[in-house]
Amino acid sequence: MRSLASHILFAAALAVASPVFAKDTVIIELPGGDGGRSVGIISANEEVEASGPAAITVGDDGTIYILDQNNGRVLAIDAERSQAEPEILPLPENAAPEDLAVVHNELYLWSDGVVPLERSTEADGRAQTLRAVDGGGDADDYTRSVFASMGSVPPGPLNSIIDEIGRSVSRPEARPPVIQYVPSRGLGDIVAEVSAGNDKAEILLRRASSEENFLSLQLSADGRIGTVELLDIDTTGRPYALVELVPADRPERTGMLVARFTPNGAMDRVYDLPIDPGTVFSRRFVAIGPRGDVLYLRSQEGRAQVVKLDGRDPGRKLAVINPAKPLKPDKPGRTPKVAIVPKSRDDVIERAIGFETLNWLVTPTAYGGDPGPGCLNMNRLRRPIYLIGKRGQTVKGVPYCWGCKTPLENFIGGVEKGQTAGNVCTKSAPQSNILGVDCSGFVSDAWGLKMHVSTRAIPGITKRLSDPWSLRPGDALNKPGSHVLLFMRFTDDRKVEVMEASPNACKGRVCRNTYSLGSLLMRGYQPVRFKGLDG
Repeated sequence: MRSLASHILFAAALAVASPVFAKDTVIIELPGGDGGRSVGIISANEEVEASGPAAITVGDDGTIYILDQNNGRVLAIDAERSQAEPEILPLPENAAPEDLAVVHNELYLWSDGVVPLERSTEADGRAQTLRAVDGGGDADDYTRSVFASMGSVPPGPLNSIIDEIGRSVSRPEARPPVIQYVPSRGLGDIVAEVSAGNDKAEILLRRASSEENFLSLQLSADGRIGTVELLDIDTTGRPYALVELVPADRPERTGMLVARFTPNGAMDRVYDLPIDPGTVFSRRFVAIGPRGDVLYLRSQEGRAQVVKLDGRDPGRKLAVINPAKPLKPDKPGRTPKVAIVPKSRDDVIERAIGFETLNWLVTPTAYGGDPGPGCLNMNRLRRPIYLIGKRGQTVKGVPYCWGCKTPLENFIGGVEKGQTAGNVCTKSAPQSNILGVDCSGFVSDAWGLKMHVSTRAIPGITKRLSDPWSLRPGDALNKPGSHVLLFMRFTDDRKVEVMEASPNACKGRVCRNTYSLGSLLMRGYQPVRFKGLDG
């Protein structure tokens, strides 16, 4: 039975209102580079997104940590002295980091799972580095949930994707409640039960030591609510929730907000996340400081910034007042003259799964020389990171290859013939003698196309979906001239699970990832359906 406090409800009508722009403050600016006060940013190119710092997180003392994975390190910045030189903490050797989070004031890395970190002093007695804690891989519910809030989760079971194809279109309102475990700074460990339907959401809060809810936060909307995440409760007891709005009929009005509530459940501040098509992807792009500062990691080509969001008064209605700017018009690719053979969704998904699950032996010729050639204008080798050190071993997944489209059935034969596998040098000219697929090469092959159809040309063989929530397994999210993702399914917490070939997000192979649908739409991705698919 709920306590009296659990009946303190605040309904926020989510609608479009006249723009009122917040006075946000840039507190840290880091140019691209590998110096002490910079971050590694790999610039974009045709068919590939830029790669910048992957995560921002905040310690209990207010220290801001930025995952600078392209330089193999974490930057620790004193929030009170943000213009001072950051402390540089090198990551463990051979780490392949994707996310970083502070949980119970300890630092954790996500690299195909949770990796606890601790500081280790170098031989000089001054410099420190980060090392993985031995035997620390069994994460608790709170650590796993913190990572899951931004999509850092193991991929779901493959058989359920096939099962989902035969069902009716999956609608978010049919999803069951989701349990989140939040290690809050203000009230300790909190269990949140999130129920989100079409235009309503409710967050019930209880302490980990109790079975009784002590607070209920409610949201209502004119359009559809997507992902809802309780991010934290600050030291004064104010809850903060990440709310995604994705209208079914007007996806261009998509927005992502952080809503702040008073300790008794009344919403008193709203922070708009300024995501747009020029934003470089970060896995963890927002963090809450101990005293309630809402910090946004804004990465662009050439620089990254930590922005302290000022927020605004929600008034009577909570609104997306500043939706992302539409993708700049660009010269469209020519509609390819390709024979479109009708394909079932089962065929597409089974073929895609083959690219992710293929086990193959990394022969000496497939691996190439050691350490191998480097990439132009990049601080990395041509070899995909998941293959480094794997000569003579069996690995899983077809490697990424810039500009390539190796059919699945030809890959093993190419390895046996002595061809090199994988090439993540996206600033060099494509090489025809290397095995693998890039993002559009993978999607083209999964759709059963004999030719390589680029992301610019994909609109010519697909139809745009007016309702993003109508995506079905085998559809795609395409950003012309940049990247394409093959849609697998909606997760229980209303994110999207996709399969992609990426030199960055997948460590240089075909893999599955989970993203916020709203963040993809705001960054310019378009939901599309291949014309050759049935239904």
